[in-house]
Amino acid sequence: MTQDELTLLLIKGAIADLPDEDKQQVYLAIEQIREAMAAYPEDHAALALTLLTTELAAKA
Repeated sequence: MTQDELTLLLIKGAIADLPDEDKQQVYLAIEQIREAMAAYPEDHAALALTLLTTELAAKA
């Protein structure tokens, strides 16, 4: 298993452990982020999302 696969598994597990209402909010946010990303050409949205996640990690 790669590091990325392990990270994905850990994040999915953390979401699965949330109360149902929180899980619903997370999945709604994911859906809305995917819709927003679809509005941008090529890899622009992925690059923007990578920047945002890196900023969040740097603040942690």
